Amino acid sequence: MAFIIKNIASGLVLDVRGDHRTNGAEVILFSFHGRDNQLWEYKNNMIVSKASGLVLDISGGTHGSPIITFKGHGGGNQKWYFDDDFTIRSGTGMVLDIQGGAMVQGAKLIGFTKHGGANQKFRVVPHNRR
Repeated sequence: MAFIIKNIASGLVLDVRGDHRTNGAEVILFSFHGRDNQLWEYKNNMIVSKASGLVLDISGGTHGSPIITFKGHGGGNQKWYFDDDFTIRSGTGMVLDIQGGAMVQGAKLIGFTKHGGANQKFRVVPHNRR
């Protein structure tokens, strides 16, 4: 089943900017509209875009690097785990983070060291189109 990933504090969701469906597409926060570029599936510990079939990826796999979508290769920078404290942790140990704590529409997502701030807290919400 498809789901959205919503920042708890802002209510904004992960969105593939401009509905781009190519390697390197930027992932941002955006108001919920329910189109496929905001919907995700979880397969083999990877978060897969329903729109493109590409996966969430920490570009370059280094601290502070942007979150993009990319063809799945199964590296640690593409593996994701949903922790009990509402953080989403990558196979590299970094977590999903809103850059600079700017919880506004269009804010960029990055991989960052876990500190437990509101800009690292996300809820996974099932989405069922009827």
